[in-house]
Amino acid sequence: METRQLRYFVTVAEELHFGNAAKRLNLSQPPLSQQIMKFEDELGVKLFERNKRSVKLTAAGKSLLQDAYAILKSIAKAKQNLQEVALGKKGQLRLGYIGPAMDGALADIIREYKAKYPDVTFILDEMSTNLQLKEAAQGRIDVGVVRLFKHDLGDLKGKVFHKERYAVAVPSAHKFSSKSEIDVAELAGEPLIFQPRESQPRLYDEWFRVFAEAGFSPRVVQESVTKSASLALAAAGIGLAIVPESLAKRRLAGVQFKPLAGNIPSLEMHIIYNSNQVFPALENFLKIVSEISRCDFWDNVL
Repeated sequence: METRQLRYFVTVAEELHFGNAAKRLNLSQPPLSQQIMKFEDELGVKLFERNKRSVKLTAAGKSLLQDAYAILKSIAKAKQNLQEVALGKKGQLRLGYIGPAMDGALADIIREYKAKYPDVTFILDEMSTNLQLKEAAQGRIDVGVVRLFKHDLGDLKGKVFHKERYAVAVPSAHKFSSKSEIDVAELAGEPLIFQPRESQPRLYDEWFRVFAEAGFSPRVVQESVTKSASLALAAAGIGLAIVPESLAKRRLAGVQFKPLAGNIPSLEMHIIYNSNQVFPALENFLKIVSEISRCDFWDNVL
């Protein structure tokens, strides 16, 4: 049973006149009659009762007509879905991200993407940079938002899409609360809330190099994996936390944010993806990243 045969059958069934059906199909009448007879032979049933004066559907024809409508509608829907997937208007996009990214441009990017492509299923999964690199390499996420610092990307492509400064989250009652800016050297002797080394070994080592260059060894009183937990600990007066400046948007009670000055690591967020596996929905996402972040990486995506 072919789609063409079903279309011919449905047209004749609606017109109940071979001449009129042939005109609708831009065919001559004899080939259409031959196609219907061939279709009946293949099915082994009569679909029409016809004589010189009339054409009528048989019981089998009436039954097939209802099924034919459903089949043709389903085929048309499948074709439409394929076209929309090919344009990136439908499908699935799996995005990994680090938590602080939502305080920056990422939230705006996702909002814009969902507004333009509401029928794309967006799967969001917060995870560490190291886990995202592994998941992206194995194809379990399509794109990631990470902080790269001397990481080995392997076959992945990474592009900067967001830059910002570091700040110090200071408990409101702390002596630094009146300062407009804190130099990294001023952290000497202060209780610090800091990430464990295993979470980002290279970045951790770079910070400790910075501290050593500033002439001190940091007094870490509490380790914290997430920036949210670091802020909560700072608000509780446990110590100072070095965080991305974008976290100041949270306006957490009991905490003030002071820009951090000195020879400190750059704070950049990167988009990572496999350039050999760019598909339409991902392509559209990367375009929006380029537009909103005003970065210049789009020319090198493909």
